[in-house]
Amino acid sequence: MQNSNAVLLERAKSAVLARDYTTASRIYTGMLKDDPENVGLLKNLAEMYVKSGNDSKALDVFNRIIILKPDNVNALNNMGAIYRRMKKYEESIAVLEKAVIVDENNTQIFYNMGFTYRLMGMNEEAIACFKRVVDENPQDVLALNHIGSVYAAENKNEEAISYYLKGLKVDPNHPVLHLNLADSYSKIGKYNLAETQYEMALKTKPGWIDAIDSYADMLLKKNRTKEAGNMVQHAIELDPSNVDMHTKMGKVYSSQSEYDDAEKEFKAALHYDPDNKKALSALADNYEVTGKNDDAIQTMTHLEKIAPKDSDVQHQFASILLSANKIGEASKKIEKLWKENPEDAKTLNLMGQYYICRNEEEKALQCLKKIRDKEPEYDDFYKDCAKRFSQIGNLDKAEKYYKKFNENNPDDTGVLKKLAETSEQLGNLADSYSYYKQIGDLDEDNMASKKGMEHINDRMLSDEKNSRQEEKTDDDSFYIALQTFCQRGKSAYVPFDRIYVVNEYGIIPPAHAVYSDFF
Repeated sequence: MQNSNAVLLERAKSAVLARDYTTASRIYTGMLKDDPENVGLLKNLAEMYVKSGNDSKALDVFNRIIILKPDNVNALNNMGAIYRRMKKYEESIAVLEKAVIVDENNTQIFYNMGFTYRLMGMNEEAIACFKRVVDENPQDVLALNHIGSVYAAENKNEEAISYYLKGLKVDPNHPVLHLNLADSYSKIGKYNLAETQYEMALKTKPGWIDAIDSYADMLLKKNRTKEAGNMVQHAIELDPSNVDMHTKMGKVYSSQSEYDDAEKEFKAALHYDPDNKKALSALADNYEVTGKNDDAIQTMTHLEKIAPKDSDVQHQFASILLSANKIGEASKKIEKLWKENPEDAKTLNLMGQYYICRNEEEKALQCLKKIRDKEPEYDDFYKDCAKRFSQIGNLDKAEKYYKKFNENNPDDTGVLKKLAETSEQLGNLADSYSYYKQIGDLDEDNMASKKGMEHINDRMLSDEKNSRQEEKTDDDSFYIALQTFCQRGKSAYVPFDRIYVVNEYGIIPPAHAVYSDFF
C-alpha cells in the first residue's frame, strides 16, 4: 500500500512539474478519499491549486488544514498571501498575525505582512515588517530593496538610496537595486549618478525594458531627446511588438512637437494592446495638444471603461473636457474628485482651471492659495492655468502664468515653447525667437526649436520687408506732393522726423545740397 501511494505521489508531482494540474488534482483528490485528514496530501493539493492560479480552491484546502492543525504556520502564511491577492487585506493581516503568534521568528510571515501593509497604504507598518526581516538577516537583499521602495513611494528618496546601497554591498550586480537606485537619484536631480546606475542595470540585464523605459524618461527630463530616441528605437528594433517602447517613442516625438509621428507610435502600441492604459492616456494627450478634442474624448471614454476608479484617469478626462469647452461635463468630474479628496492639489488645480474657463479668476486664486498651504512646491497650477487663459483669449495673463512656472522650471522645453507661441501671438517676435533659442540651447537636436526659429525669422524678415515697402510708398507719395508744391512756387512743411527740410527754395537735405530735379 505504501509503495502504491509513493508511486501515486511521484505521478502527481510529475504532473505538477508538467503543469498538468488536472491529472495532479485527480490523483491527490483520489488519495484523500482514503485518507481525508492527511495534512501532507492536503498541503500538496493546496499548493498545486496555488500554482494553477486557483486561489479559491487553494483557500478551501488550507482552511481544512487549519481545522485539523490550527497552528500550521505554512497554511496560515499561504492563506495570508491568498487573501492579499484577493484584495482582502484585513483578512490577510488577521491570519498572518495568528502565524506570528505561532512562530515569531519566521521571516516569511513578516515578508507577507509587509507586502499586505504596503498595498493598504500603511507604509510605516510595512517598513517595520521588512526591517524585522533585516534584523534577522542583515544580508537579505530583497528586504533591503523593499524598504527602499517603500521610502521611495513616500518621496523619501535619501532614505531609499541608503537602503539600496546597503543591498548593493551584499549583491553588487543586483539589477533591480541598480534600477531603483537610479530612479531615486533621478528624482532628487542627481542625474550623473542616476545615469551610472541605469547603465549598470542594463549591463547586468541587457535589453531590460523597465530600465530602458526609466532611463529614457530621465534623458527626456534632461532634454537629451536624441539619445532617448535612439535608445528606445533600438529596443523597438529588437522587439517590434513591445507596447511600452512604442508608447515611449511616441512621447519622444511629442517632446519634439512631432505630433503626427507621436500619434503613429501610440496607435502602434494600441495595435498590440488595445486596452493599454499608458498608451491610451498618451494618445488622448496628443489629441488634446493638436486640437482633436472629439478624438481625445472618445479615447478617454474607452480608458475610463477600463479603469473607472483610477483618479489619474478622471483628472485627465476632466482636463480634456475643459479643453473641449465642455465645462458642464468637466465640472461634474471635478466635483466628484473634490468630494473624494478635497485637499488634493491636482483636484484644486483642476478647479482653478475650471474657474478660469468661467472667467472667475478670483476663485481660481483661492484654489492656488489652498494648494500653496498644502503643497507649496506644487507649481503645475501656473502652467495649467496659463493654458486656460490662452484658451479664453487672455494672452497677457497666459504669458504671465507661463513665466511664473518658468521661473522655477527653466529647463522645461514644453513651457518655453508655449511662451514662444504666446509671445508670437502678442506680436513680440523677438521674445518668441529668444524662447525658441533657449529650447535649442537646452536640446540642440530639438526640432521644435529649429522650426520655431526659422518660422519667426521668416516672419521678422517678412515684416521688415513690408515695413520698408510701406515706407517707400509713403516717401514716394511725399516727394510727389513736395514736387507739386515746389513747381507751383509754394512752401511745404513736413513733420519734424523727416530728414529733408522744405522751404521756398526747394527740397534741402541736411548737407544743404539742392535737388534740382524737384524745381
